[in-house]
Amino acid sequence: MAKKRDSPKLIKIKDAINLINQQVSLIGIVLEQREPKQCRTNDWICTLRIIDDTYPSPGFTVNVFSNTLEQLPQIKNHDDMILFTRIKMQTFDSGKRVSAACNKRVSSFALFEGEDFVCYQCTSNFHEEEALYKSAMADLRKFFATCSEDVRALQSISYRTEPCSVETFSFLREIKIGKRFDLVCRILHVDEDMSAVFVWDGTDAPPASILAKRSEEDKAFSSLSVHTLLSRDILLSFPTVGTILRVSLSSHLFHRVKPGDWVELYQLLCEVDKGSWVIKVTNSTKVRHLAQDDRLVEKIMRLYDKRISSKLGHIPFWCFPSPPGLTETDENCAPFVTLMDIITFPKVPFMSLFSVFPEKI
Repeated sequence: MAKKRDSPKLIKIKDAINLINQQVSLIGIVLEQREPKQCRTNDWICTLRIIDDTYPSPGFTVNVFSNTLEQLPQIKNHDDMILFTRIKMQTFDSGKRVSAACNKRVSSFALFEGEDFVCYQCTSNFHEEEALYKSAMADLRKFFATCSEDVRALQSISYRTEPCSVETFSFLREIKIGKRFDLVCRILHVDEDMSAVFVWDGTDAPPASILAKRSEEDKAFSSLSVHTLLSRDILLSFPTVGTILRVSLSSHLFHRVKPGDWVELYQLLCEVDKGSWVIKVTNSTKVRHLAQDDRLVEKIMRLYDKRISSKLGHIPFWCFPSPPGLTETDENCAPFVTLMDIITFPKVPFMSLFSVFPEKI
């Protein structure tokens, strides 16, 4: 077992920025986490911005280096705290700005969540007595609870690295072929290799043309064929109302997401494959986690709850003001249902199937 060193003394960010080329130890609340990148040396790096009571805005930048993607900070909640030890203060931009480097050989970090400050991730070389820092974390929590609305607004957009494009859409019901958009959605399922996820926002994507042209390189992307590989147990966990789409991203973008998470996906591109919508990434695609009580999440769930409480809630948005009558039934009181309602129903009775679309599967 490695021998413990003397626990480093914590200093505030405001004081640390004057200690250029020295090693310091800090505690801060994570304001922003940018997407990890792989260096030319095959190491990984991610950039964090943290705040404390002496440096609330715009936050202090810490670059964290590691051998593997998994060893980088895996931020779980939007108000988690991080303790850095022996990070080196340095200047950049011709000495005009200051940041810190968390070196994988010398520095260490630990992440804490909840009111009891439970440590859920730390580097292998973190050997500090956590109890020594809980008083400082409690003081910082009090500061954050009483800080200005401006700081709260900055903190609520963690993981975001650049403003939304002017040409964006918030709901799946508004997507268009060839148009980039930003999507607020819930992760329903993650492939084992982390290369794709299935997302949902409670709305219905517009009809997609089965005759849409596809290039040769796009033939491998078929949301229908992937959907059919999902087990019934997985399908039973999906909502029965609202379009469910497959999003294909590189694994390092999805390494932190899990079913049930709410995220914003930036700069996605929509295409049609075999009559189904397919969401693809662009060079600008990024992932931002959202808290369950985020105003955007609460807005989506309010709209969804209002929809399913209506007798016509299972009818796609694009069918209003009146259904096109794709199918008929002799039972006047039979309810409208989606294909997912039938797929997940134990026994299929006589019901009026309103519409069948591959992206619903």
